[in-house]
Amino acid sequence: MKALFILALAALLAACSSTPDATGGVSTPADTQHWSVKGKVAIWAEDQRETANFEWQNCDKRYRIRLSGPLGVGSAIINGDPQEVSLQRGGEPTLYADTPEELLAAMGWIMPVSALRYWLRGKADPRAPARTATMADNTPTLEQHGWLIEYSEGGVWPEKISMNHHSARLKWLLRDWENFSECPLP
Repeated sequence: MKALFILALAALLAACSSTPDATGGVSTPADTQHWSVKGKVAIWAEDQRETANFEWQNCDKRYRIRLSGPLGVGSAIINGDPQEVSLQRGGEPTLYADTPEELLAAMGWIMPVSALRYWLRGKADPRAPARTATMADNTPTLEQHGWLIEYSEGGVWPEKISMNHHSARLKWLLRDWENFSECPLP
């Protein structure tokens, strides 16, 4: 159960990203609120290491994240909007919460999930102080809520993101970016 939760957390962190510019904003050719991305995430937390495939679909403030372990084993779906977040796993009862932070806290984790919508698009969460910088190797970084996020160069969209916190490390491989003029969610 803890491993699947880590996968769910990873998907929330995974989403979409663009390289931050010097002001913490994003440089993208089509900055839309309707998008999707697929990829893979590796998570190191305490003595555990997990990997998962994910697909994130975003429509303004609604999102759906599909997760699956190696070879499609251990799937989960996270749905969220400003009023509620749910987690569905196999035949288990669906878990609900008012915020993603409450859902994670119920499973024993405290993470600033609401900030991820911004972080994963290469922006700082406007509700809290943040620091952006460029490392010596020209890697753009963002520091906020105790996390260091490093964005690799990859053309229009990043191909890799590393996230480090004192209790966890995440690495993302991102592919199949799509922007939509209309929301792809039902």
